[in-house]
Amino acid sequence: MKKTFTIFTSILVTLLSFRASAQLDSVQNLNEVVVSASRIEESIFKAPVSVTKVSALQLQNSPSVELISSLARYKGIDVSQSSLFVTSLSTRGFNSGKAERLLQLADNVEFMSPTSSLYGGNWMGTPELDIDNIEIIYGANSALYGSGALNGVILMNSKDPFKHQGVTVSVRGGSRLLFDTQLRYAQVFAKRFAFKLNANFISADEFLGESDAAIKAITEGGLAGSDATNNAYGSPFGWNKLNYFGDIGSTITNPDFTKYNDGKPYRIYMPGFKESEILTVNDGKRFGFGGDFKAGNLRLNPSLHFKINERTRASYEYRKSIGNGIFQSTSRFAWREMQYDLHKFEIKNDRWFVRAYSMFDYGGKAYEISGVANALQNMRMTDPANGNFPTIAANYFNAWNQIFAAARGNGFGGGSLAGVYVPDAVNGGVPKAFSLPTIQGGQSIENAAKLAFNLTQGLQLTPTPAGASGSVFEAVTQKVANGVGDLKVNGTTVKGAAFTNTARNIDFSAQREFRFKTTNVVVGGAYRKYILKSAGTLLSDGIYSPLNTEQRDEIINWESGIYGQIQQKLFDEKLTLAAATRLDAFKNFDTKLSPRISAVYASGRHNFRANYSTAFRAPAQLDQYIYLDYGSILLIGNTENGFKGLNSAGTAAYEVKKLAPEKMNSWEVGYKALLTKDLQIDLSYYRSLYNGFIGIVRFQGREDGQMPEGDFVKKTGDWAKPVGDRTRGRFIQTWANFDKPVTTQGAFVSLDYRLNKNVSLYGNYTWSKISDIKGLIAGFNTPKHKFNLGVNGLIKKDLTYSVNYRWTDTYTYFMPFDEGEIKAFGTLDAQVNYHVKTLKTTFKLGGTNLTNTNAITVYGSAPITRMVYVGAVLDLKY
Repeated sequence: MKKTFTIFTSILVTLLSFRASAQLDSVQNLNEVVVSASRIEESIFKAPVSVTKVSALQLQNSPSVELISSLARYKGIDVSQSSLFVTSLSTRGFNSGKAERLLQLADNVEFMSPTSSLYGGNWMGTPELDIDNIEIIYGANSALYGSGALNGVILMNSKDPFKHQGVTVSVRGGSRLLFDTQLRYAQVFAKRFAFKLNANFISADEFLGESDAAIKAITEGGLAGSDATNNAYGSPFGWNKLNYFGDIGSTITNPDFTKYNDGKPYRIYMPGFKESEILTVNDGKRFGFGGDFKAGNLRLNPSLHFKINERTRASYEYRKSIGNGIFQSTSRFAWREMQYDLHKFEIKNDRWFVRAYSMFDYGGKAYEISGVANALQNMRMTDPANGNFPTIAANYFNAWNQIFAAARGNGFGGGSLAGVYVPDAVNGGVPKAFSLPTIQGGQSIENAAKLAFNLTQGLQLTPTPAGASGSVFEAVTQKVANGVGDLKVNGTTVKGAAFTNTARNIDFSAQREFRFKTTNVVVGGAYRKYILKSAGTLLSDGIYSPLNTEQRDEIINWESGIYGQIQQKLFDEKLTLAAATRLDAFKNFDTKLSPRISAVYASGRHNFRANYSTAFRAPAQLDQYIYLDYGSILLIGNTENGFKGLNSAGTAAYEVKKLAPEKMNSWEVGYKALLTKDLQIDLSYYRSLYNGFIGIVRFQGREDGQMPEGDFVKKTGDWAKPVGDRTRGRFIQTWANFDKPVTTQGAFVSLDYRLNKNVSLYGNYTWSKISDIKGLIAGFNTPKHKFNLGVNGLIKKDLTYSVNYRWTDTYTYFMPFDEGEIKAFGTLDAQVNYHVKTLKTTFKLGGTNLTNTNAITVYGSAPITRMVYVGAVLDLKY
């Protein structure tokens, strides 16, 4: 941090020395209008909740490779970046790759994937060139927005084609073969008709995980980790590594071998494969993305607009998005050709609107990385026609144990090892005998284990070298990555790693505003229907679903709500009191009421606000319907009757009740003021109490929810049933409500200061805290302290700059994939813009994380290191 901060300070001092004749105004206009806070137009100064408004000019002048991650420079914002373009936002804690408690809207359309309940960065949001502004609301907003708006709302507002006509084109390139081009075209015809088109293509070499840290056996809270039997990092017996896949383990209890480990059982792990080795060759050849694995996004967004009269408009909009990336949640997923479609129709004026939209998502050629790697290990060494040979994994473990026993015992005289073979990695033919050198006996446990590990390295398939093709590794990887359901590989049944989800939602909403002299009333309602399909590859809708007498072709879910709000202005409109409430109904849960009351006192340049809210979050579709079997653990939804079983250690009875929405009560006080004509301040403190908090639980049980029969320790009864028996006892993960309250609190302070007409400074600090909770994996995933410092200004006429330094404290980050510590780090971003009026073009040179910090925002994902770019924006206004 010290080095990066010193660099930032040096840049700041240099920039403050520049002078120019142009005027720079960065202190926010307190009369600026927002609509997100109360779902009606109002001054940001009189908003009842904390709000940040980001203008198009601020976005254009700020350093950024990807829009969503760039918002981390604003107060109270955290970003989780699974990969280069797959990002998510959070406010007030509980950051994750899915942004489960933050609602994101683009022109009032929630662009969340119907299947996975995540936003995937800005893949389906408003294209950057078409953004007029972004409004960020902090805190509970279920009273007006319903489920999901537990911790905030992000609203992207696009440019009006009647007001912003013309053609805008941007092109840029940079690090990691970054290529980004965007087009915006808007034209008015016959005064009443307008057409708008946005198109965007971006691609770059993806950041891939490389960490060999040990997957946690026990979480920070003392619960079972993602691999409860894992060895420690550096163990001579091997260990389950964070970003390696197919490093499967085997617990050895055979007395013939445990006697060489002082009579104790031991667990050994295969070496596995790196993430880069698993990602298939054709990943980079989709839609021109190119390369070994390209992150990228292709978007098309046309719309038609019609003025019915000066107050009323009708519009139709279509959005299409295709993307590649890496997403992390329960595992690491390779998104290939992920596709989204959206159709939206709306009629609105300044008092009411009627809106309908439907969003579709398609799994494309997405697959789960560890599923591919595990298939490579669990398949037989060759086709049965070539002989009866073991699986790759069984062959490896057999060799390892024999070498370990020889090194601990009487040694080995060299030559072939009985029953152990070397796979034909090129043609998949008859395996060869495995030969060993002379092994000295009487070695220590550690040395014997190290020797066994070293001598067995060639017993798993060799990854295809870069640029090469034709190996067994490549052929099997391709087959499994593109396969669905049971596949036959060398006579072995393995599970395909691909997904076939095709889901959509249908959303209807309407609102009416009534305005009186000092009173304002808003009423509205919404209905949404989900139609989910995955053929059992992700959800409980096929032959791989929970125990059912009938197979389901699709899952139908729905939710609806009505809301109302009344505002009353008093004392010459200096005091505004408001009360709002919303009633929501669900297919799978009881109805929920979420009221909010607020008071705002605004006098002159000072604003004092306070509000109390009750909010809730309905479980995501995956929380309700997931069915994903990793072999060692089953991820299953929880909407039926709950589960009975044993705790993760198998030592005590354990019960999981049916999932229900979580509830939050929150209060906030804040102060916003223009202290001088050049200095603006915004302060806020909140405290939230969660009841029925939704978190992850892991236990020993049966997928049908019944208590397993038999002895867990002795592995009798249900615990002795084979893998194919779906009533067997096994390790399960599901989503459940915590029976104890969870408390969070936090505060932020933000300062904007116009030093002179050429230079403006800003800074913000955010403090966040969660109560100590035992027995729950909460996933707060938020640093206790973080801050931003920045400067914007002009060096000379038409030459502007923006510099931002961001620092976050050390914190623990949990996702079902794993839990670990994210070290404190600081990043430095900067951009210079030069506008050439005669060419109507702005040239840009910028970079993010210029000091190349090891910036990790999702534990288990790759660090997002330095990115530098250069580009130009041509703007032809009509």
